[in-house]
Amino acid sequence: MALASPITTHFVLGSELIGQETIERGHINQTYMSVVQKDGEIGRYIYQHINKSVFPDPPRMMDNIKAVLDHIHAKRGTAADCLELVANADGSYYFKDEDGEFWRCYRYIEDTSSYDIVPNPEVAYQAALAFGSFLNEISDLPTDGFHITIPDFHNTEFRLRQLDSALANPVAGRLETAAAEIDFVNRHRELGSRLMHVVENYPEAVRIVHNDTKVNNVLFCGDGKVGKAVIDLDTVMPGTILFDIGDLIRTACNAAAEDETDLSKVIFNKDHFAAIIRGFAESTGPSIHPAEWDAMPYSGAVITMTVGIRFLTDFLNGDTYFRTHRKNQNLDRCRTQFELVRQMLDSADELERIVMAERDRLA
Repeated sequence: MALASPITTHFVLGSELIGQETIERGHINQTYMSVVQKDGEIGRYIYQHINKSVFPDPPRMMDNIKAVLDHIHAKRGTAADCLELVANADGSYYFKDEDGEFWRCYRYIEDTSSYDIVPNPEVAYQAALAFGSFLNEISDLPTDGFHITIPDFHNTEFRLRQLDSALANPVAGRLETAAAEIDFVNRHRELGSRLMHVVENYPEAVRIVHNDTKVNNVLFCGDGKVGKAVIDLDTVMPGTILFDIGDLIRTACNAAAEDETDLSKVIFNKDHFAAIIRGFAESTGPSIHPAEWDAMPYSGAVITMTVGIRFLTDFLNGDTYFRTHRKNQNLDRCRTQFELVRQMLDSADELERIVMAERDRLA
């Protein structure tokens, strides 16, 4: 799907589209950057086509995003260095086109960069600080005011049930191809309850969290040294901070690409793990529940396992959820996740010492 000029004019009224490019990032929504001219001035904007297969009720998702951004803008007194939605002509923050497809628009945040692979512990630390500061800013938002955009998003046991359904009716030939990965899941099913135990038994620990803290969802200042803005708020909804810590560990502690085909390049970086724990502890430490501290050493392994299960399920189902660009890409994504999980579990004692030392330092 291409970005058409009428889409831009629905948000930036009276503007002329003079350039655009596709942003090849993310597995779900299609993203474009446009250059428009209005009243003789040039501006850049981000447009996204919202994937209704993943987000079946875009208006409710946009309600969540608007609530978070309004809250942050009010606290800061400015929208600078933060996502800023652009209103449609009718005042809403999404546009429904003639095909029933939903679009939204953000102002482009200038002078920023992002990382897909983290080069050093300082970047991992700064990413954790950025996400932790974001969580602090929204910590007083009531959870009952938010819609559940994707039910059971990080519920590993639910994802295991989805996998079991896929195993019962896989695309022809794929069961055999993924035999080793299926065996890995079956040997580690006990991980499924570790984080949901906190959500289900400690309601006071549940808060609004980001839920998709991939490292490339932090925009850094132009020099790449300091986190500037947290982006991709589609999944802001109630959860535990462990979801956010775990997903950053998954993406910032891997020395290779998410879909690396040479698993010898997949190396879990424990220095990056320590930097992430320190960054979250320094930015959100007092609000972390004791049960969350106890489960934190396994947060990376559980979230990484969960994401790997989702990739595996989608592979068995015929690649219907995550966008793919080559054969077996979802299976390669799955294999990378499971190799990270294996290394995390092998280092479990050391990871626990790192977490407990940080907890004790704050005591």
